[in-house]
Amino acid sequence: MAKKIIKEVSKKVSSKSIESTKYLGSQFKNHAATAVIAAFSLLIALSWRDFIVKIVEEATKTNLFAKYPYLSEFFTAIIITIIAIIGITIISKWAKNPEAEQ
Repeated sequence: MAKKIIKEVSKKVSSKSIESTKYLGSQFKNHAATAVIAAFSLLIALSWRDFIVKIVEEATKTNLFAKYPYLSEFFTAIIITIIAIIGITIISKWAKNPEAEQ
């Protein structure tokens, strides 16, 4: 009788352990994927930033920007912020979980 109870408890513990391990593995994969995507996103953002900085510098070669050199950086920051807000909005709508809405 005691052996039977021990066997049943052992099976339940084993089953729960396997279930927990699978859940932990899937969560690790999700978090790792998110981190890798964030790293690639940073690389993309930095390359776009360089491009936008060059465009702003070329488009704004006036005496005003020679006198106030920080203005080109200000305009670049505004442009990058607008692009980032649009991107975040699109990604948020795409990633929304339909089950969470119900």
